Amino acid sequence: MNNIHKRLEYKLTEEENKNINYLDLSIHRGNNNLQLGIYGKSTQTDTTILFISKHPLKHKLAAYNFRINRILSTPITEQTRQQEWDIICT
Repeated sequence: MNNIHKRLEYKLTEEENKNINYLDLSIHRGNNNLQLGIYGKSTQTDTTILFISKHPLKHKLAAYNFRINRILSTPITEQTRQQEWDIICT
């Protein structure tokens, strides 16, 4: 894949401590199962559009709708779900 374009470089990510991050998921390998969590890069700011801005309401709510939909549709533990909900509320 690295030969497709000279400016694109794909790197293989290795598992560390039975854990690997892929897109916005953290995948932990247990003895007989996989556990999913929500992953955010260290550069993630959780900044959203201020409610008092002149943007349309659907733009202001888009980030919240995405995060709520993600915790409802991703098979994560109840503890992880609560942590994500706390982030949304903050």
